[in-house]
Amino acid sequence: MKKIDVAVLGLGGMGGTHVGAAKASKYVKNIYGYEPDAGRAALRGKELGVKATSDLDSILNNPEIKLIYIAAINPVHAELTIKSLRAGKAVMCEKPMAENLKDAKEMIKVQKETGNFLQIGFELHYSKIYMTAKEWIDKGLIGKVVNSHCRYYCSEFHSRNTWRSNSKGTLIGEKLSHYIDLQRWFTGSQVKEVFSMTAPNVVDYFNHPDNHQISMRFKNGAISNLNFCMYLGESDHRDPLLEMLEKQSDDGHFLQYHIFGTKGAIETDVFRRRIRRWEFTDGPEHLVSKIVDKVTYTKSEDNDWIHNTHGQNVRIAELVAKGLPPENPATDSFETMRAGFAAEISEREQRIVKLSELK
Repeated sequence: MKKIDVAVLGLGGMGGTHVGAAKASKYVKNIYGYEPDAGRAALRGKELGVKATSDLDSILNNPEIKLIYIAAINPVHAELTIKSLRAGKAVMCEKPMAENLKDAKEMIKVQKETGNFLQIGFELHYSKIYMTAKEWIDKGLIGKVVNSHCRYYCSEFHSRNTWRSNSKGTLIGEKLSHYIDLQRWFTGSQVKEVFSMTAPNVVDYFNHPDNHQISMRFKNGAISNLNFCMYLGESDHRDPLLEMLEKQSDDGHFLQYHIFGTKGAIETDVFRRRIRRWEFTDGPEHLVSKIVDKVTYTKSEDNDWIHNTHGQNVRIAELVAKGLPPENPATDSFETMRAGFAAEISEREQRIVKLSELK
């Protein structure tokens, strides 16, 4: 079995997650880390148990390093991805691809020029609750998807004076791109046009909107809506005596999809730890809607079912070691980012934005 060396660029919280996945992979031999500040590189390298450096070139020029995970802050995603691809590395880059469409397009251009592996971190494709929904859709159990709604309410957890709260990029790229991506995946059609609105901020220290109402129309006629605010849920103080998801649900948090098809519907509900399916049939007087499937999972399975970053990254190491292509092509992830940028334009200019405008 071939083993590869990997590197993680950015050793913050997400970088630690990537290091953990690399350690868990049977296809990884040595793990390197990078932080631009030498002192922080040494500290985090010791904490995470990896060979860390502040010299990026030493990683890019190391022929044994075949795969690079990019977990650095959003503004450097494009730069680090392009440098890594041009150095002959396979790359897994966290979303958002970039903070603007021009840089995201350049990432795709360089990937095509080099032919190197590039996958963007949309780990919900590896999360069982959404994989189950997609399997039911692909089996035709709810017919053609015509409408989907995502309701996502949470508390403010980015905190004052952090790079996230000060970011010029919106929460659409940083957070909501996951949920736009799922609506594209479920619908199975290209986005045609986007209309998005945002209200005045409640979180006054955010450098970007704290709420979004994003509606998309697809080329096959289907529509979707994403309703998000980052202040409704009660602030989570992580009481160790309380079960986290149950408490958050009671405090006003929601992360829920309803996916409507011509023959049935699907609900995914993170805080109730369940996915359900309805079947529609004709009755003598009216449409008959009946719940025919319900799958639940336990607290110990949360990571696998809700946000399987670990599983995604373990799988990507295997793909690269075996010389296989990305399972989620970067070109498809680019279409999600394009829809997100269209939503930002729609909010600024208060109009419907056609995807054909974003060349």
